[in-house]
Amino acid sequence: MPPHLRETLAAIGAYEGPGSYDGFLAALGGSPARLTVLVKRAEVALDVSDLDAGQLRDALRTAVADVGQDVWAAWPDMRTAVRVAYRAVLERLDDLWYPGSDDLVIIDGDERVLVLDHEERLFLTRADAKLRIHSVEERDAQAATCIVRCVGGVVRVGQRFGVGSADDTKGGGTEGGSPLIALAWILRYERPVDFVDPPHSAKVRLTGEGVGLLEKGIVITAVVDTLPH
Repeated sequence: MPPHLRETLAAIGAYEGPGSYDGFLAALGGSPARLTVLVKRAEVALDVSDLDAGQLRDALRTAVADVGQDVWAAWPDMRTAVRVAYRAVLERLDDLWYPGSDDLVIIDGDERVLVLDHEERLFLTRADAKLRIHSVEERDAQAATCIVRCVGGVVRVGQRFGVGSADDTKGGGTEGGSPLIALAWILRYERPVDFVDPPHSAKVRLTGEGVGLLEKGIVITAVVDTLPH
């Protein structure tokens, strides 16, 4: 645990509410166990043990550009998560991550996940984008209109999904063999939007042969290699 972490977070204007850690887990994919899976499929993996503080900040800026956004910053072993400006994380990185003892996880608004682990490695990966089916309003052989809740990552129009189960602890749909369905549109308050994020609900149109498997409680997970950029 970084010494004086609470004081540092207060000094940089980080927000931690009663549900902050649960909100971080929702963005991550619903469970701390998902982090291991996400790291295994990382797009970038770097040994940062030989980098000085300035070089490490440059590596982080390369992975996720500093555009003035708020991010999730979390210390999973402490069950602590906050919303904080990414710029503040970079400026106070020495106070927020101690090599050899801490894992720091950052999730930005585009569901990119940065992990600085206690072995002084940097990973860049992506959170699972997940929807839980609340109800199926209309359905035919190739399409279904559903009421859903986003339970992980950021779900976007155009993504394709694998159909999991009501108990989707393994992240069904990111593995091979699941039927694929496509997200044609999203409505919130009867207005079209491009994306939905946790914990919000929406009406969506899903297409593909797998729509016959949709039912209340089912979780669908975006297939990683079809994520829009």
